[in-house]
Amino acid sequence: MANKSLGTILVFLNLVFSLLAGILIIQVFATRTSWKSAYDKLNSYYTVSEANVKTLRGDIDEIKKKKDEEIKTVEKARDVLEADKKRLQEQVQTVQNELQTQKDQFLAQRNNSTVSNEELQRRQQENAAHMDRANKLNATIAEQQKTIKQSLDEKMQAVINFNSEHERNVRALEQIRLLSQETDLMKKKLASLGVSAKDQVISRNPPPEDVEGVIQDTDAKTGLVTISIGSDSGVNVGNTLEVFRIKPDPKYLGTIKIVDAQAHQAVGRLTTTPRYGPLEKGDIVATKIMSTKR
Repeated sequence: MANKSLGTILVFLNLVFSLLAGILIIQVFATRTSWKSAYDKLNSYYTVSEANVKTLRGDIDEIKKKKDEEIKTVEKARDVLEADKKRLQEQVQTVQNELQTQKDQFLAQRNNSTVSNEELQRRQQENAAHMDRANKLNATIAEQQKTIKQSLDEKMQAVINFNSEHERNVRALEQIRLLSQETDLMKKKLASLGVSAKDQVISRNPPPEDVEGVIQDTDAKTGLVTISIGSDSGVNVGNTLEVFRIKPDPKYLGTIKIVDAQAHQAVGRLTTTPRYGPLEKGDIVATKIMSTKR
């Protein structure tokens, strides 16, 4: 009975060991199969990871390069700031030294406050006197500037009037030149008819008032002269004036006839051949030789 029970136990144990061996075989097979799949997955992951690592390493190198450049830029800026800081520190030190010097001077002056107050009052009085003189000077300058401006305006107006008068004179001289040409042409025609210049009689027509002036300008080509008196003195077109010279020897030069007259000057021409050469600037013109104005 005991042997039968032992045999049964042994059979049961064999069965159990057989089952355990089968289970172990199945587990070993399953483990080997899972390891192959896991290896394949791990190898694929490693390949992907390696590619990612290469990409990441390139990104890291690029970032490092940019950061190195940024660091260099920051270092340059830091150097500039350091230089500015050093310069500012030197300026601050200079200012502090000046402040200390002024402080020392102030303390020295404060020790002698009585003299300083008197000096301050004296300087205040001097400043007040200077301000008063400056205000007076500014008022004088303003008045002078006003006068100068008025003078400049008058000068500008005079220049404008002179230019306008000059243009009228130029036109008048051109007309006189044309008349002179026509006169010369008529003289030639008269000469061709046998009438000489000696046959022409001078018809004097002095101004109504006794006037006297001088020759200001001459034109050798046309024989015209500009005199210093005009219509404001009673000299008009058609009037005649006597011409004479005082220096170096008194000489009577002839008679001019006014061909154009304006307010302050007139233009005339000798009515005869010059006695002592052409007329000159400074020669005297008058209603008569012995003028009452002399």
